[in-house]
Amino acid sequence: MVIAFLSSILTLTTLYSLSVQVEPSLALDHQQLGGLQAQTANTEWPSLRFYFTIKRSSMKLHGQSSFSVFARPVLSDSNGTTNVLYDTFTSFAQGSTSYNYITIDGVAYVSRSSPETGTPLVQCVNSVAVPSINSFVAALSEATSVSSISASNGSAIECSSGSNFKVTVNGVDFGVCASGSSGFTIYGSDIDITVEYLSSHVEILPPIGIVGTTGDCKVMSVPTSVSTIGRSLLTGEPVSLDSKRMLKAAIDFSLDDEKCSCKSKPRPCIFIHGLGIRKEEPQNADERPKYWGDLTDHAPCCSSMKYAVLDTIKYAWTDKTQQQKVCDRMLAVSETSRGTTVSDTIIISHSMGGLMVAGAIATGTCSLASSSTWISTASPMTGSMSSDYFQDSCKDDTILFMEIFVDLTGLCPAGDGIQSLAYQNETYSSKKLDAAYVAAQTAYRRNVYALMCSNQYAGIYSIEHLQYRTLGNVVPHKSDKNDGMVEFQSCAAGIPESKFGNSYRDRFYATNLNHADAAFRHGDSLLDTTKMPVKWFECLL
Repeated sequence: MVIAFLSSILTLTTLYSLSVQVEPSLALDHQQLGGLQAQTANTEWPSLRFYFTIKRSSMKLHGQSSFSVFARPVLSDSNGTTNVLYDTFTSFAQGSTSYNYITIDGVAYVSRSSPETGTPLVQCVNSVAVPSINSFVAALSEATSVSSISASNGSAIECSSGSNFKVTVNGVDFGVCASGSSGFTIYGSDIDITVEYLSSHVEILPPIGIVGTTGDCKVMSVPTSVSTIGRSLLTGEPVSLDSKRMLKAAIDFSLDDEKCSCKSKPRPCIFIHGLGIRKEEPQNADERPKYWGDLTDHAPCCSSMKYAVLDTIKYAWTDKTQQQKVCDRMLAVSETSRGTTVSDTIIISHSMGGLMVAGAIATGTCSLASSSTWISTASPMTGSMSSDYFQDSCKDDTILFMEIFVDLTGLCPAGDGIQSLAYQNETYSSKKLDAAYVAAQTAYRRNVYALMCSNQYAGIYSIEHLQYRTLGNVVPHKSDKNDGMVEFQSCAAGIPESKFGNSYRDRFYATNLNHADAAFRHGDSLLDTTKMPVKWFECLL
C-alpha cells in the first residue's frame, strides 16, 4: 500500500527477520556446482537433474526462462515401505547478485550475495520461487496412465516409449512421458521439465554457519512413500508386467491453454494506483509507473493502457478534488464516455485506488456505465490497521523497528492519504470517515466486477517478500488473513467469502499474495494457483 515503504523497509527487515550470515568460503558457488560434490550413498537411486523451461513471461525467475534443479535422494524405511525426500539445489544470477536456493531435510533456504554485500545472506523461508521438487515426487507416485498427451492446440505430444501418464501437483495437471534409462519429461501448459538421471551422485551442502535460527525454520517437505510406478520414474527401473496391467490407459489427456484470449469486448484500460506516489501528473501516463507490474503481453481485453498518476500521500481518498481527478482520468480514456458517465472502459484499481474509485461513485462525482468493468485488487475498504500502526509509530508509540522506519521514510507526520486509511470505527477514524467508508462500501459492492483479496502475506518470493512478511507479523491486524497491509475482510467489504475461489480462474480470487504482488509487480508463481495474479487478469474477461 505504501510505496515509500519499499525503499526503506528492506534494510530494517533484514535486521528483524530470520536472516543470518555465513562465511564466504562456505557459500555455494553459483558459477560452478560448488555446492555439489560426488557422493556414493543411495546408489540404487540416482541423483536427478530437473531442467525447467518456462513458457509464460510472467513466470520467469530472476529474468530467466530456463534453469536446472539438482536433486539428491535421501531414503528411509517405515514399516517396510521405502520413503524418499530429495535435497535440492539451484542457482541464479540477476545483475551482480547471485541467488542460491537450497532444500535440506525439507527446510528451504535462500542465499543471496553480491559484490556490494560481501558476505552472503542466508534465510530460511516458507515461500520460495522455485517449485518444490518433492511435490513432483509425491505426485509421481499417484500417476495415472493415459493413452496420449495433447498440447492445448490439440496436437499430440510424441512419447516414443508409449508410457504416458497424468499427474497433478498443487492442483495443476501435467503429462509425463517416460523415456526409460534416459529419464522422463513432464509437460505442462506453463512449464515443461526434462528430468535426467545423473551418472554420479551429488551431495548438496547445507548453508553452514547459521546461528540461532534453525528452531524457527519450518519443514516444508516430508518424506513420501513411493509407488511402483513412482520408483520406476525416479530410478529408471523397468515397470513390472503386473504393474503395467494395473495401469490401464483408458483416457486421452489434454493440457490447458497456454494463453487466454479476450472473451468479451476489447476496451481501453485505466490503472488507478494506491497510496505512496507523491508527484502528480496532469494527464494519464502512457508509460507504466514502477508501481505496477508489466501486463503488456497479458491484457488481451485492453485496447490501450493508461496510468493515472496522483499524489496519494498529501491527499485523502475522501478529498473531493482528488475524487474529481480520479473521475477525470477514467473519463479520458474512452471516446464514448459522456458527461460524468464512464463508458466502454476497464478500470483496474489497487489498494487505496479502489477506495478513490468507490468514493467518487458514492459521492456522485462520476458513475460507471454497464459497458464499463471495474477490477479491484487489495483495496482496504474498511481501512487498514497499517495506517493506525503507522500513526502510532510517528508518536514513538510502537516498537523500535517501526519508529526507526518512520524516521527513515520521512513520512511523519502522517499525510492526509495515510490518515484517511485509518481503520473504520477505530481510534484514528472519525464519524465522518466511518460514514464515508459505509458509502464507499455500498458503491463498491454494486459496481465492482471482479476482486482479488488475500488470505496470506506469504506471497511470491521477491525482493519485497520479506518486507510484507515483517509487516504481517508486526502490524496488529484484526485478522491473520491479510496481505501484510490489508485484511481479506477489508478487501471483500461484505461480499460473501463463499463467492471467492482460490484459482486464477475464479472471478473473485482468494489468493496467498502479499500487497505488492496484487499490483502484478512480481508476476506469477510457477506452481501455486493461489499466487497467479497476472494469469488471473489475462483470463478474467
